[in-house]
Amino acid sequence: MIRLFSIALLVLFSLNLAAQKKSEIVVTIGDVPVSKEEFVANYQKNNTNILDDKDKKSPSEYLDLYIRFKIKVLEAQRLGYDTVKSFRDELKGYRQELAKPYLTNVSFNEEMVQTAYHRTQFERKASHLLIRVSPEATPADTLAAWNKISDLRKQIMDGADFNEIAAKNSQDPSAAENKGEIGYFSAFQMVFPFENMAYLTPVGQVSEIVRTRFGYHLIKVEDERPTRGEIKVAHIMKMFPKQASEETIAKLKLTADSLWQKVTTGADFAELAKKYSDDKQSAVEGGTMKWFSPTTMLPAFAEASFALKNDGDISPVIRTQYGWHIIKRLELRTTQPFDKMRPDLETKIKQNTAITKSSDEAFDRKLRNEYQLKINKESFAKLVVLLADTANRENLSVKISPLKSTELVSFANQNYTCGSFAEFLKEQHYIPKTTKTEVELNGLLDKFINTKLLDYENSQLEIKYPDFARVYKEYHDGILLFNISKDKIWDVASTDTARLQNYFNHTTKKYSWNNRYKGWIIKAKDAETKTRVETMLDKKEMSKEEITADFNTKTENNIQFTDVAVEKGENPVVDYFIWSGPKPAGFDETITLVHGKIVPNEQKGLKDAWGLYSSDFQEQIEKEWIDSLKTRYPAVVNKKVLKRIPAIK
Repeated sequence: MIRLFSIALLVLFSLNLAAQKKSEIVVTIGDVPVSKEEFVANYQKNNTNILDDKDKKSPSEYLDLYIRFKIKVLEAQRLGYDTVKSFRDELKGYRQELAKPYLTNVSFNEEMVQTAYHRTQFERKASHLLIRVSPEATPADTLAAWNKISDLRKQIMDGADFNEIAAKNSQDPSAAENKGEIGYFSAFQMVFPFENMAYLTPVGQVSEIVRTRFGYHLIKVEDERPTRGEIKVAHIMKMFPKQASEETIAKLKLTADSLWQKVTTGADFAELAKKYSDDKQSAVEGGTMKWFSPTTMLPAFAEASFALKNDGDISPVIRTQYGWHIIKRLELRTTQPFDKMRPDLETKIKQNTAITKSSDEAFDRKLRNEYQLKINKESFAKLVVLLADTANRENLSVKISPLKSTELVSFANQNYTCGSFAEFLKEQHYIPKTTKTEVELNGLLDKFINTKLLDYENSQLEIKYPDFARVYKEYHDGILLFNISKDKIWDVASTDTARLQNYFNHTTKKYSWNNRYKGWIIKAKDAETKTRVETMLDKKEMSKEEITADFNTKTENNIQFTDVAVEKGENPVVDYFIWSGPKPAGFDETITLVHGKIVPNEQKGLKDAWGLYSSDFQEQIEKEWIDSLKTRYPAVVNKKVLKRIPAIK
């Protein structure tokens, strides 16, 4: 959740951390000045590519949001949130991921980019067979795995069914169920060696053996089709509870059917999604989801989405493993032209670990040249002699002690001694031998140098790459904002029930039900029983409990009462009897009746509108907190500078 929240902040409140230059100051928050360059960069980033013009902010409107964000982060720092171990560990993890593309030097050529683009135009469907072998496996284990998959390939080439062989022999855990079928995929969606072999193998044929970090694979290429592009849809979802019974699933289907009737007869899809969809993340956006391709979405959902022919078309109610869905097509776009995709393709090639692995040596050479690496060859030669001596073979500290303080490696004002190299050798569990000592030490020295160069380069990323510094600071501030907001706002609103009750008691009761039907749905054993029950209820001769006791026995239920308090559209049976709705599928009206009345505009209690009042309470808590922070961190705005900042149009 923290990860998602901080990523969202990249869009909502990104903060430019380019080194401060002498510049006009837009605002000083507490004692922190904000330059015009920094503010303009953030303002432009957060107000560009906004679809609805009414959501765009003027510089002065955005400044208020910016100040609210900054004072929360300043308060988190004042309270020491940035010193907590969990924060530091979280930030360290983000930094490691963020630094990876900067700590390699992937070389790529036009052919690689063109090949990647071609593969984005076509999706391949395949099955695979896996024999596991780890990258660190012994030669004996590697040979055993190779022999096994070679034998299986021979069986397949001799006529055995690929999928049956996969089901019985593949070490992919899902193979027993799916017989090795993995469906359609495109460029960058599989590990690179697998993808490469799948696209090099003709459709209908079985690949040569290919090795990935998981082991040895055989791939049967079953089909190729043009990429269908990406689609944006909205959906209304009725989610299956965990371990839902078929009865529960059937009831949810009735609700979904009722909603489908509404959206296909003119009701506003977005409003129904906001009110009834169980996918809360998309519901607040009227059901709108992010763009997706056929290979990056649940197959059943993707097929139903791409089957819609026109923008605005609505699917039937479809089922996935997660629930019932009604899908509305909003927009379809084909694969973008090569020139537009080139930057993204180049970035993905750079970030692909299978490709980057081959460039590690080139990056090491680059850093050696850039930082003017020097190796003290005389010290290294003496080190080799000492370690080749058979005495004290396992005690590196004793053997190297004469050279402990002697410089061995230097670069960029960093100096490393023979003693520090000895510590590295201990970490590598190195034991000197009488032969090949120089060869072994040369390899280990290269590894030592590479480690130190990468560590140093990592420490310089904020200085060398302003974009890295900006994004890293965004993560830093985003996590702080999340943590302090959780403590000061969200947890208070969700856990302090006494304060919430007090808020409810003293606030305007602004949430009410629409007209609701309150009463019972009664299902009888047969039509005769239904008539008898209906007569009793009309004459008010007996209560619900008395009727139930009269008709039902310990061994037989002749009638069943279900309490309902529902608005129009929430229950298909009530809709049918009370609001002239369509007859639910499979419904028998001869043995079913409803009994109750329509109750207009009842006020919702705290329990009924817990989420709404909690949200309002949260807003009040946040407002009070912001007001106190504005006192602690007063903002002084340079209005002359602010006025000269043009608004985004």
